[in-house]
Amino acid sequence: MRKFFLLLVLTSALAACQQHTATVGQVQYQNIKLDSTLNVTADPKIEAQIKPYRDSLQAQMSQKLCVAPEALLAGRPESLLGNFVSDLVLTEGKAICQKKYPDVHPAVSFMNRGGFRAPIPKGEVTVKNIFELMPFENEVVLLKLKGSDLRRLMNHMASRGGEGVAGMRFGIRKDKAIKCRVGGEPLDNDKIYWMVTSDYLADGGDGSKTLSKNLQRINTGVKLRDMIIDHMRKLGDEGKKATAKLDGRIYHAK
Repeated sequence: MRKFFLLLVLTSALAACQQHTATVGQVQYQNIKLDSTLNVTADPKIEAQIKPYRDSLQAQMSQKLCVAPEALLAGRPESLLGNFVSDLVLTEGKAICQKKYPDVHPAVSFMNRGGFRAPIPKGEVTVKNIFELMPFENEVVLLKLKGSDLRRLMNHMASRGGEGVAGMRFGIRKDKAIKCRVGGEPLDNDKIYWMVTSDYLADGGDGSKTLSKNLQRINTGVKLRDMIIDHMRKLGDEGKKATAKLDGRIYHAK
């Protein structure tokens, strides 16, 4: 990707005293392409200042978390990556509730396909891989929803061909969600369900405006990316691998 620096040459200066003002008489600029043709020599003094921070960051980013037997890729109507992250979010969301919100019992989680910016690669998974997967500063949010609003969300997901979910199952027919189930039971429009998701989606991002009709919202203060990193580090510490399977939680119905 080409990036450009805008070089501004100002031909006037500000007066030394605040009582005086100055105006810009002329502005000139030049676009400088940042590519392989740009010959820039690094300043040794600046390099010496940056190096400790760069080395420290690289050491953190290269930390091994766990191993993935196969690449976890995003896709629709469900995917290995979507299932893995959504299951992780629901599991860790329940753990958060047990510690901080004992009266809250999450039944489902929702993660948008567009939020996955890179796959989890086969082999060693590092902190850097998770920053590439989730480069945003999103927070984990708990939402209290009526079943009817959860059904509207399922219809929204169906119209997009599927998303990342856990705890729920539905078919897609003519861009509508059919045979909607939560926790193995038929979705009840009058029942109350708790969802774990991101603040971006809770705010209506990526078309999920129906989530703004929630009955209650809890901002946990936990960063979604940190949750994923901690979970995967725990997998590695326990000698477990990052795995997922396609189980028909979202499917194309005939």
